[in-house]
Amino acid sequence: MIMLSEVITQKFALPGGYIERGDSPKEAAIREVLEETGIDVEVAELLQYRERAAIFSCVAKTPILVSSFKDRTGYPIVASWFAKDYSVEVKRVYLATPNDIAQKDYRYPDDAPLLNSWLERTPNSEIEIYRDLLEQVNPMHKLELSWIQQLQSTVRAMPDASRAILEAIVYLGNLPGEPIFIALLIIFVAGFFGPHALLQLAVLLFVAIFTANALKLGFASPRPSDIMPELQQANAYGYGFPSMHTLLATILWGMCWQLLSLRVGRTFRWLSLPLFLSLVVLMALARVWYGVHFISDTLASVLLGIVMVAMMILWHGASSFSLQRCISDKWFWFYLTMLVGITAALTFTPSFAYLFALLLGIFLAVDWLPKHEVSIGLLPKALTTASILVGILLINFCVKWLAAQASVSLIVLSIRCCGFAFAGLWLVAGSSILSEKIAAKFS
Repeated sequence: MIMLSEVITQKFALPGGYIERGDSPKEAAIREVLEETGIDVEVAELLQYRERAAIFSCVAKTPILVSSFKDRTGYPIVASWFAKDYSVEVKRVYLATPNDIAQKDYRYPDDAPLLNSWLERTPNSEIEIYRDLLEQVNPMHKLELSWIQQLQSTVRAMPDASRAILEAIVYLGNLPGEPIFIALLIIFVAGFFGPHALLQLAVLLFVAIFTANALKLGFASPRPSDIMPELQQANAYGYGFPSMHTLLATILWGMCWQLLSLRVGRTFRWLSLPLFLSLVVLMALARVWYGVHFISDTLASVLLGIVMVAMMILWHGASSFSLQRCISDKWFWFYLTMLVGITAALTFTPSFAYLFALLLGIFLAVDWLPKHEVSIGLLPKALTTASILVGILLINFCVKWLAAQASVSLIVLSIRCCGFAFAGLWLVAGSSILSEKIAAKFS
């Protein structure tokens, strides 16, 4: 049975969606399957009505491309990166056996026991097993795929001890682009350096995340693992160009080098540059080794990141409308929020909706910014950081619990957006209030 891994609910579901005005239920079924999986089907019969949903059995008009490779879910991957809703609504498409899917992992748990009976009444579709889709990519990507294969083969041929050390280095090099690392970095900066430093970091992250997501949607470029699934060494979904991880690493390490440069001599400044460049290269190498980005994806991301770092340095030192002045201006955050909100409305992309909600929370919290930075000791900073972390964990727990109770995508999306809004509000307002209160207590 064709099964989706959904972006919003983060659960498995059958292809489906709302019936648009002027469509019959059958026409809606055909359209939704094509948009979400890239498979052109015809309806065989109506299987059952489930509350407001009509369940149809469908047959593919052409062979369904199914990979010989199974990812960490244990299911064969269905080629779908060219589908309209890929990366927007759908993480990945699988050919799954209903019995293998836990009821709690299915979007509509009450319907999970019915999947087998629906499958039995559905005619078979022809399936074509593939190892790669090289005929669907350009010559440059074909060459890059061969290089990635050689790289992975070389590493696998290394002695176990050497390979383990190399994989550990690559894992550490990949961390600066991981969501958990970014979240902890934000909390650390908020607690130890205050809300003004937090907002400067927020601008950096916003520029990287917004730009990367916009380019991904615009270019809709597949990942190496979409073309050759066996290359996949790490979980990643969505389009490949540009590499978000590499872009974030370039910006973060570049700004770290700039901050270090302001505190050391010119000689050490330039001597330290190769170290930071090496960390960026290590990130790019990790993404290529994991099989989730082409070499060209990472090179372009590094160049884009360098340009962004240069622009940030110029903005930071500007005489008018400098970065420090903008982050304290409520209208600055209002315009950013509206920009992302309009983008989310036009693209129907969850990532932009979450970014909009986070910026909305920051916009509402700017009024709590202290007029002057509060100087506090190491222990008060640690207590502030711990308090912020507890608040974020509580918000995360509540959002996950509430989202698990809902099955309607719009409701789940709304719950998650509220979570991001509260997180933005708490990070800025919470760090502002806590730093003042704790400083007063320890003074």
